[in-house]
Amino acid sequence: MTMGHRRLGKAVVALFVIAAAGTGCSTDSGQGGEDSKLLRGLSSLAAESVGDKSVTYLDMARVRELAEDGGERFSAVELPASALVTGYEAGPWGGQLKRDQIDTAVDSEVAGHWEGRFDAAAITGALKSNGYERKEEFWRDAKGSKPSLQVSDDEISYSHEGTDPMAAVHPDQGASLADKAEFRRASECLGDVYRADFAGLRPDEPTRLSVLGQQASSASENTEILCAVVEDKATAERVAAELRSVVREEAPRFDGTKVTVEDGEQPYVRAVVPDKASQRPGRLATTDTQLWMAANDA
Repeated sequence: MTMGHRRLGKAVVALFVIAAAGTGCSTDSGQGGEDSKLLRGLSSLAAESVGDKSVTYLDMARVRELAEDGGERFSAVELPASALVTGYEAGPWGGQLKRDQIDTAVDSEVAGHWEGRFDAAAITGALKSNGYERKEEFWRDAKGSKPSLQVSDDEISYSHEGTDPMAAVHPDQGASLADKAEFRRASECLGDVYRADFAGLRPDEPTRLSVLGQQASSASENTEILCAVVEDKATAERVAAELRSVVREEAPRFDGTKVTVEDGEQPYVRAVVPDKASQRPGRLATTDTQLWMAANDA
């Protein structure tokens, strides 16, 4: 395994570790269409700023529904990948923003966007008391050491970028993650997922983009989707062969896994891994990482 691929795997594992510290769909074919919730979420981040970074999409409202019946089973996948809401210290808004107010979240290392039900007046009041100043349409820390924020009653965006902080969450037309061919292809591969963890775009690697997704028709029936968008058909066949080899060698860890190849200008490999009711979603990134590593190293 190359150092680059180790970094890819560790990046996604780190996203799950951050989330865990704070605490009905088809699984046979991809259905991530033009207007999927995943693509709409990815459209909020600029590809130029975020494309090569780890990115997590999370439908928190759906996970809350699942957790009502599944309890701690969803502890590794129920929180956004942002220390602003998963860290031990309260964010710059103090106690005026709570996790259960967030319905969907898209987070990266440099910026993120949340949709939900927020009290903008209370949050901005807390920002003022914590040393934030309003600049144009966003809030900036006077000392420049904290993330810049844009707040409304139904949306919150944040950015750790310096000179033009909101550029990462205000992409120009045609310049968002959802406009990148690799992200669109990965979304198609994933289908209707409540969570997706992207390792970051690597346009010069055989595996251009890899992602772990979570689907669940009920709290007891979770399925993990591993997708790898690759450079050509030969690479796709090689990656698929490696994944099938891992499934055999690691039996019964990945029993029931189906590996398929989708041809086209941007081929992808798809591994559908069913979970038992005793297994916690997110295991392909936290404990059973062999498939994830193989997809990036084939």
